Amino acid sequence: QFTVHRVHGFMHARCNWEERIPIEISNSILLSSFIFPSIAYLAAMVTPSPSSSEIYLAAIEGGGTTFVVSVARVLPPSKDDEAPTSSSASSSSSEILRIGPQTLEILQTATIPPKHSTTGEILHLTPHQILEETCTFLRSHVPSSGQYSAVGIATFGPAGVDPQSTEDYGTILSGSPKKEWRNVDLLSPIAEACGLSSDLDRVGFDTDVNAPALAEFRHRSYQLAQSQTKNPSTPSSSSSSSQSSKPLTSLSYVTIGTGVGVGLIINSQPIHGLLHPEGGHVAVRPLEGDTFTGYSWGAEKSPYGGVGTVEGVTSSVALTERYLQMQNEKEGDDDDDAALKSDAQTREVLATLPDTHDVWSHAANAIANLCVSLLLLTSCQKIVLGGGIMKRTVLYDAVRKRTWELLNGYLDSVDELSAVEKLDDVIVEGSWENMGSGLVGAFALALDAHENATGDDNEDFVEENETLQDRAVMEEKRTDDIEQQQQQSFTSGVLAGIGLSFGCMLISSLFGHGRRRQGR
Repeated sequence: QFTVHRVHGFMHARCNWEERIPIEISNSILLSSFIFPSIAYLAAMVTPSPSSSEIYLAAIEGGGTTFVVSVARVLPPSKDDEAPTSSSASSSSSEILRIGPQTLEILQTATIPPKHSTTGEILHLTPHQILEETCTFLRSHVPSSGQYSAVGIATFGPAGVDPQSTEDYGTILSGSPKKEWRNVDLLSPIAEACGLSSDLDRVGFDTDVNAPALAEFRHRSYQLAQSQTKNPSTPSSSSSSSQSSKPLTSLSYVTIGTGVGVGLIINSQPIHGLLHPEGGHVAVRPLEGDTFTGYSWGAEKSPYGGVGTVEGVTSSVALTERYLQMQNEKEGDDDDDAALKSDAQTREVLATLPDTHDVWSHAANAIANLCVSLLLLTSCQKIVLGGGIMKRTVLYDAVRKRTWELLNGYLDSVDELSAVEKLDDVIVEGSWENMGSGLVGAFALALDAHENATGDDNEDFVEENETLQDRAVMEEKRTDDIEQQQQQSFTSGVLAGIGLSFGCMLISSLFGHGRRRQGR
């Protein structure tokens, strides 16, 4: 406004009254050169590009006791790794989740059944009741379109994960140790609640370890690509060792809690094969003098009867039963199997044990045995450890040290395994243990299902078997294209405004010339 008034005053100061351009026209001339570029710029800012339409995802982490269900919105891409591009994401009530190049705003989350507000106990519900409440939650938060863009289901196993197997895909298999859940169909009711019964390509279904493995792989591949883009001449580094500059194509996710599960990404794809990985049941070499007789859950349908396996040694059930067995031996009491199993279900005793207790040495040894097997069999580049037992953080260094000892120098020719301290970058902590890796994995499944169904940013990746580093570059290119389109719209608005201004000036000049002739 200040500029308009100054120019307006200048125009009238240089003209005789009879030759002055009417004030309405002079204002329109000047204002048009400001208004039209501004309108064009605002239009460029608010007009969504085809790739930035609203995407709403649902995610379900299925446990044998509780389900965690969540709804999120995918935010537009941003070149800033620290902040999303949506102003609505700045609300203090929302939680932001980053999975590789994608930014999600968590809108609603619930645990079914919830813990009792006073006692903290979890109410027992049947599988049917848990699924019914899960579906009720999903229906109550469904987008205005009447369906979610995609849904991801990450469940305990064994589960039917082969879409070609119409009989058991999306169900808990009959071999599950959780008897109530055997042959229960998870996929159908959840897909119906999400409005996707006729569009199952938008439903991602996998185990609660393969799904976190996929999320970790997405995230770490993107971080590596970003690091190499910013520092192309030197490999990225951590505080303790230099990270590998090789493209990430393989990763294993191991969760150690009530049980032990292993998810695998090999050649940038989750491993299924005959079923899905069940690495928690591989045999281990016990520590010398180990007299533990195996955990109670392994008696039925567990490989090796649950004796001398990773899960049979380092799961929370096995560690509790080992502790109670050690106490009985120390005090000279006779074993009471019923009391042993009852106490093992609570497992609160583990939190009271010091880091130096012998049970943690046995745990570290079993996990290290598993790491050695993964390195020898799959040659995976990353082994991500998570789950409740790994909250005992002293285990990480103990596992790395024991893994180095068990390898016995066999893989020293591999740079990443050539020194014990380099294992800090091979055996690593999970990225989302506080939020819950299973739920994050479910969101990763939903993202993949949406991209595969729409072909958004993923068609070339699938067809050409490119790694996720390429996806990071594609995401950055898409952001640059959007900004370039917005700049072009602004430039067009400026040019249109200037052209309109000259047009108005020409008309005004003719108008003034006509008045002068009439005056004569």
